[in-house]
Amino acid sequence: MPINDASLLPASVELLTRQVHPSQITEGRPSARSFTPTEKDAGHLSADRESLLSPREAYERYLQRKQLKEAGGTWGVSIQEFANLGLASYADPISDNSAHTLVDFTSAGDAKKQQTVGKLAYAKAKARGRLHPPPDLAA
Repeated sequence: MPINDASLLPASVELLTRQVHPSQITEGRPSARSFTPTEKDAGHLSADRESLLSPREAYERYLQRKQLKEAGGTWGVSIQEFANLGLASYADPISDNSAHTLVDFTSAGDAKKQQTVGKLAYAKAKARGRLHPPPDLAA
């Protein structure tokens, strides 16, 4: 996990996209938990760089990997928006995903504080709306 200066992504309008499991969608919106690392994530939220993997491509990969017919969609928060919340983003390419990134929530503090910051990130994604599939194509 390259959390170091060499892999730090500069603040920009580039979106970091998240896939939301259908169980975390209520009334067409994702749960705020979708934008907060879990305990097993050790304070690092996984995402994909939109410049390397489109929201549609990321969505289709997710469906295939999870063996789902549909999911809650692709949602995004910009690197700048994460930076405004005090969170750094890092390139973290992995063997099957060169677009993989990590958003470092450890600077926010303990798990409760990370949840608070995650809710703020969620608000950004919710305001932007689902990136894929487009609302008119949703089931």
